Amino acid sequence: DVHEKRHFPQQYFQPAPSMNQQQFEFQQQQQQQQQQQPGYYVDNQQQQFEQNVQSMFGIGQQSPNEMAGYTYNDPYSDAYTIPRTKDVDTSAFFTALCFNAAVFVILMGSYELFKRWFPTVYSPATTPKTPSTPTGAALDAPSAAVNMDGRIPFGWVRGVARASWSAVRNSGGLDSYMFLRYVCLCFRITFTSAVWGMIVLWPVYASSDGGAEGWYFLSMANVSQGSAKLWAPTVFIWLQTFYVFFLMNEEYKHYLECRVDFLARGEGMVTCQQHMYSLIVERIPHELRSDRALYDYFNRLFPGKVHSAAVVLNLPDLERVSQNRKRVLRRLEKSMVSFEVTGKRPFHVVGRKRIRCCGIESAPIFSRFGGRHPSPNDLNNFSDPKKGERVDSINYYSRKLTVINEKLARMQHEKIQLAQRGNDQVRASQWISDAIDRVSSAAETTLGSHAGDDGLVPGFTARRRKPLFFSILDRLGVDFICGGLNFIQQNIDEVVDSVVGATMSSTGFITFKDLQTVTCAVKTPLFDKPDVLVVSMAPEPRDLIWENAHVNLGWSKGREWTANMLLGLGAILWSIPVASIQALATADQIANVPGMSWIATLNGGSVAGFVNGYLPVVLLLSIIMILPGIFYAVALHYEDRKTQSDIQKSIIGRYFYYQLANIYVTVTAGSILDSLGEIIEHPSNVLAILGKSLPNVVGYFASFIMTKILAGLPLILLRVGALLRTIFIRLCFRQKYLTPSEVDEALHPESWSQILYGWEYPNLLLVIVICFTYSCISPVILPVGAAFFLGAWLVYKTQILTVYRPSYESGGTMFPMACHRTLIGLVCGQLTLIGYTVMREGFYQVSGTGDVCLITSPCKHLVLPRQHSTFCFPSDHFFRFPLPLIAIKMMNVFKNLYVSPGTCISIERAVELDARSDVHTSFSPDVYRQPVLTEKMAVPQIPRSIFSSTDTVGSGSNLELGASGKIV
Repeated sequence: DVHEKRHFPQQYFQPAPSMNQQQFEFQQQQQQQQQQQPGYYVDNQQQQFEQNVQSMFGIGQQSPNEMAGYTYNDPYSDAYTIPRTKDVDTSAFFTALCFNAAVFVILMGSYELFKRWFPTVYSPATTPKTPSTPTGAALDAPSAAVNMDGRIPFGWVRGVARASWSAVRNSGGLDSYMFLRYVCLCFRITFTSAVWGMIVLWPVYASSDGGAEGWYFLSMANVSQGSAKLWAPTVFIWLQTFYVFFLMNEEYKHYLECRVDFLARGEGMVTCQQHMYSLIVERIPHELRSDRALYDYFNRLFPGKVHSAAVVLNLPDLERVSQNRKRVLRRLEKSMVSFEVTGKRPFHVVGRKRIRCCGIESAPIFSRFGGRHPSPNDLNNFSDPKKGERVDSINYYSRKLTVINEKLARMQHEKIQLAQRGNDQVRASQWISDAIDRVSSAAETTLGSHAGDDGLVPGFTARRRKPLFFSILDRLGVDFICGGLNFIQQNIDEVVDSVVGATMSSTGFITFKDLQTVTCAVKTPLFDKPDVLVVSMAPEPRDLIWENAHVNLGWSKGREWTANMLLGLGAILWSIPVASIQALATADQIANVPGMSWIATLNGGSVAGFVNGYLPVVLLLSIIMILPGIFYAVALHYEDRKTQSDIQKSIIGRYFYYQLANIYVTVTAGSILDSLGEIIEHPSNVLAILGKSLPNVVGYFASFIMTKILAGLPLILLRVGALLRTIFIRLCFRQKYLTPSEVDEALHPESWSQILYGWEYPNLLLVIVICFTYSCISPVILPVGAAFFLGAWLVYKTQILTVYRPSYESGGTMFPMACHRTLIGLVCGQLTLIGYTVMREGFYQVSGTGDVCLITSPCKHLVLPRQHSTFCFPSDHFFRFPLPLIAIKMMNVFKNLYVSPGTCISIERAVELDARSDVHTSFSPDVYRQPVLTEKMAVPQIPRSIFSSTDTVGSGSNLELGASGKIV
């Protein structure tokens, strides 16, 4: 055999280490003897070409320094070496399948048993109980739209499968409805691709002569280098891409219809339609920071169309008093229940701590011991007991509740008056703003740049030509100083409002009387400056996080940018914690801990092998599982986001990218930072990195998805967290000692009855990205992915119909974000296929998915170990990929066609609805008033059997029991 010379890019050509002539001739003889053996090129074809690609693109076993003929000793290289993820062969897959099937049977059997033993954990979604609901009352019956037979095991499956989409929307709202529609979308993509993959790709790959075995017998690895059969996956990816566009376009159409219907009528889980007629206003100037000023301004723009206006206040002192009242009320109810159960008046020592767990508060610690009795003078003067005194709990908390009620009502009245007229007092940092105002105004006057407007209603005046002297000053940089003063003046408000904490914030809400005015206001620039009076559709009041509502928008956006930079850096450096886990989570490291040396020799070392194999995986999965919690804390407490839906959307985006980073690091066994440097130096390496590593671990991902089907989905049904919480409450607390509010919190905790979209969407996105990656390279994974989405559809539909009770409604705004990330996953799959096709020498097929644009073509000749074929691989080239570019273009198309129009309804639709509706007559000005300003007088909710209607609650108390059973 004669090896022919082939062209090779010069930047990838590296000189080999020097050797003498005798060693070279000996290696040549050994190579010729191996090549003369039968089946040499067939058996070693894949391995040889992969070695060539490694040397070509500078990846694989050798580093660039080693390829160049020298070695660089990095003292930190061993510490951060990441073991590459090993593939799972078919025998190991079926072994894991049997094990997970046994786990599936155990989990589903446990679900059927616990469903009967703990019905409150798996009860149908009902409206939260009102305070007047009797303690221990039975749950409402399931909805008539869901006919589930609970008498036989798995009888609920038929009823859930037959439940209509309207039942899903009525039960879970539009957010849950669109979430389930997204699951259905992913199922249709994977199922249809799996069917046609079995019809088209499986026979093509099986009839090839590549000699691959196991998973790769039905993959592109079984196709010969440069074979014409590589056209099959090329055509398949084109058809699959346009099928995804078709399905997504249909779902986007349906989303827009549902979204507009939500904005127009607010059906589903919406409790108040006023939010559809309201706007949230950000960056309100100081002159408009009062209810009356904001109302007058919008009423001037839209005469007679404004219903009410409310400016958000920063009320930390009022919120502290409100929290204190809730605590006192809770303890008063606890004392009354204790008196009802025991028949003895409860006593406690003032100042002693209590333990609060799972929404239930205990009695004071050591309440029966110690404490001094109040003196007779204190009893006669009715003075507040001092810390350490022993008091009657009912009398103490009754008097304290009366005082706090009066104090809170007085403070509420003062704050509402302040909101109406605005803050007339000079702020602590006002002199800074005034000084900048004076200096900036003087500079503007001197430089002749007066604009002639009053700051609110712009005016237009003719600008005189500047004198020559002032023009020279402009050229010397004085205009730069003036611009800097203006910039400081514009941003000083954000610093003062956020750091100093002004009472009147730059955020407010405006409610109109008709929809056409709302549409005009949200689509029309209200002011000539884009950063003043920024308006958008108001979120539902339940979606708002009122503790963050007063935060300045610019301050929040600045922190969001900082968080994105830091979290992005964390994703790039994700290989460091992964490598640290791999290095530290070993039996040898544990054995170095004092007293743990036995783990290395226990049971002949088998325990050490188990620890080395599973402990790093468990720790890595634990870190990945807590990432959404970290993202939630960052969005809520650092970025100060104002809505729950906005927080969930931020988690979706960040968690998705971290999962992609984790896949890259664990599969390719490389650092993202190093790969970025390599890609910057050689842009075409991105294809080699994807095409070399990802296609070789299809068994690993098939096992991963199979485990999610048989173990992950049953755990969602089982609701392990809520189940353990209920068991803990039953073991540690007796129901007769619980107040009605504690019973409701124990049986129907709101935090455990929500779909955490920031957790669930990224898990679905991870699976669909894996399916896109292997849909053409190894289509055997598509049936596994379709099975996962079918199971996810059944599980989530069951939970939406029977368990989940959404506490807010965003109108399905998270669905477009998930679709956008899905198209990003499709682009990743297309790039991986292109890179792998290049490795298989399918250059004409690559031109079918990407047009090769040759810039220059200096070629070097290099001998490659493959016979009877030559090719010229161009250097310094760029690839234009039609499919990835089309997918990126479709992202913008979908955004312009469906996402942007979904922010508000059209003028035509608004006029039609206004002609048939007069709903504004039922609006209240307090809907967008902060809850702490609208709280009513707190009264304890106690069982009626405690006292008769004529009894008083203890001596010294002015609270009497009314006819309704409440203390008034």
